[in-house]
Amino acid sequence: MEDKKKTVILAEHLTYVYEDDGGAHNAPPAVSDVSFSVEEGEYIAILGHNGSGKSTLAKLCNMIFTPTEGRLTVLGKEVTAKDFSEEDMFALRADIGMVFQNPDNQLVATVVEEDVAFGPENLGLAREEIRRRVNGALGAVGMEEYARHAPHKLSGGQKQRIAIAGILAMKPKVILFDESTSMLDPLGRAEVVAIMERLNREEGITVIHITHYMDEAARASRVIVMNDGRIAFDGKPSEVFSNVDKLHDLGLEAPQGVELLHELKRAGLSFEGHPLTEQECIEALAKMLGGGANV
Repeated sequence: MEDKKKTVILAEHLTYVYEDDGGAHNAPPAVSDVSFSVEEGEYIAILGHNGSGKSTLAKLCNMIFTPTEGRLTVLGKEVTAKDFSEEDMFALRADIGMVFQNPDNQLVATVVEEDVAFGPENLGLAREEIRRRVNGALGAVGMEEYARHAPHKLSGGQKQRIAIAGILAMKPKVILFDESTSMLDPLGRAEVVAIMERLNREEGITVIHITHYMDEAARASRVIVMNDGRIAFDGKPSEVFSNVDKLHDLGLEAPQGVELLHELKRAGLSFEGHPLTEQECIEALAKMLGGGANV
């Protein structure tokens, strides 16, 4: 019998309100009464327009922010409990890493291998173990040959890979990517997304990817759509992106192939299922043009 997967993040009625300059919480909630769970080994994409609350939600899950209201449990520890201590938080931070938008803001050393070693050193690990972790992390992101390079001389995609290596050296169970591809060129984006997929598939690391790129979200196993601080959709990519008109109402679009098929459907053509990937959309379009579709 297959073992039931563990819940790594459990959010129950989370609300977060930013403080104003006077320390008051008078603004509308950035996250409002949000409940969801994340199981180990999931690959989740979180979408939403600017100001939808998606990045705030990520920072709550990583304990950068403390919920204004609600209950949050991370890797079995209730971080909103009164007895949750700084020592508890420090221990959890090694298990739930976060890669931010701008790689330049995450690099702290002048040599790549020293940057990757920063986290393990703060854990107080032995020098031999730190070396083993640094080598393993650089190998995992394909950056072994750059170990002695200066980070500032690398491309944006390479810098982001070094930032990921720094998280991997901590041996995390969960990694949150907070719009980590938004400042990269197409090649850099592809490199980072490929690493996310491989870490999830081969290492079993739970991946939560905050993004505004629909093609990236379509590659996840689950998509959560935020709107005005609340969850508007939560399901498989094929299910979420089949609601094209509702996504438009939220200021979002589906992947390009899905958008094209949606317009053809409005013009009177039809197709079976919910094509999502580029190849699936091409096949559906070929059937339409080849007379395999009902007109």
